[in-house]
Amino acid sequence: MDIINAIVNGATTVAEVKKQTYATMGSGCCTQQIERLIECLCSPDSEK
Repeated sequence: MDIINAIVNGATTVAEVKKQTYATMGSGCCTQQIERLIECLCSPDSEK
């Protein structure tokens, strides 16, 4: 939920999500999933 909350609250890049949540700081294997979440949650068609 922290990652989703970060995106909904304005994080629009993986670097911004990482700064707020420490996601991707391990092996970085979740980078693609975070990019996809950003794409889905920040698209003009998404409801917030």
